[in-house]
Amino acid sequence: MPAIQEELRRRTRLSRPQVRVRGAEVVRSAQVSPRLRRVVVGGPDLAGLEGGLPADAWKFMLPQPGRRRVDLPVVGADGRPGHAPGAVPPVMRALTVRAYDPAAAELTVDVVLHGDSPAGTWAREAVPGDTVGLAGPRHEFYASPEAEWHLLAGDTAALPAIAAILESLPDRTPVVALIETDGADERIDLAAPAGAQVRWIHRDGAPAAGGGLLEKAVRALDRPFAGAQAWLGAEAGTVRAVRRHLLDERGLPRPQLRAAAYWNNTLTSDERDARVLAAYRAAVAAGGDPDDPDDPELTTDADLA
Repeated sequence: MPAIQEELRRRTRLSRPQVRVRGAEVVRSAQVSPRLRRVVVGGPDLAGLEGGLPADAWKFMLPQPGRRRVDLPVVGADGRPGHAPGAVPPVMRALTVRAYDPAAAELTVDVVLHGDSPAGTWAREAVPGDTVGLAGPRHEFYASPEAEWHLLAGDTAALPAIAAILESLPDRTPVVALIETDGADERIDLAAPAGAQVRWIHRDGAPAAGGGLLEKAVRALDRPFAGAQAWLGAEAGTVRAVRRHLLDERGLPRPQLRAAAYWNNTLTSDERDARVLAAYRAAVAAGGDPDDPDDPELTTDADLA
């Protein structure tokens, strides 16, 4: 079975032969569940994005609060992106693609509404005509045809990714999906393969971080993991605990795991913003890939070691 991390990096490099910032406009938005807001963006720059993988992450450049338009980076004489004099730097967030419509050149994201987070505020207030920027994609899931079965485990923040992954798997693919939410009202319809086992885990008032419900659900699985492929997406502490269990106690080979910390209970929105911006600037300064800096919003498996 190929090493999942290496395969994702290889495909990400192939899908982005050159750095490009794409402009788009909000087309429409709708409420999917009490905590999920769907926003569709489109425009000529989004044409030709066929061939993506489920759960692809795009770097969204969002307008600052109170603004409807975003000042996109421009490429300087040195070939690196930067901001023009007087430009207002955007708010940067990594968002998971829920769907892409090639005929309409529209990309859909489902955004978690969590307090006054910048991404949630943008999703709640977005109206048609608002502009955003996008850079990417970064691939987050690859289904190895050699996997005996798939484990998908995550909380509400990972629900758009899990939904997209389930829709992409061929019928009769052995898959177990464990999804932790606040309550039953956060359930959404999922187009899962025939025979898929989907279990919703409701906190019902328990804390969103540190409760251990997702870890307990994974520990309760009575399956061999040697030939499995696992994908995890949740709060950083939860992901660490589940990852440690799978690798150290259940014998899951490390190359067959993809783990992503979708949020961190110990950081405020301002602290996350500062870390994302610092990572972006460091990538640019080092001559690396500014589309894919070391983003704490999407912590890789290696970062969780």
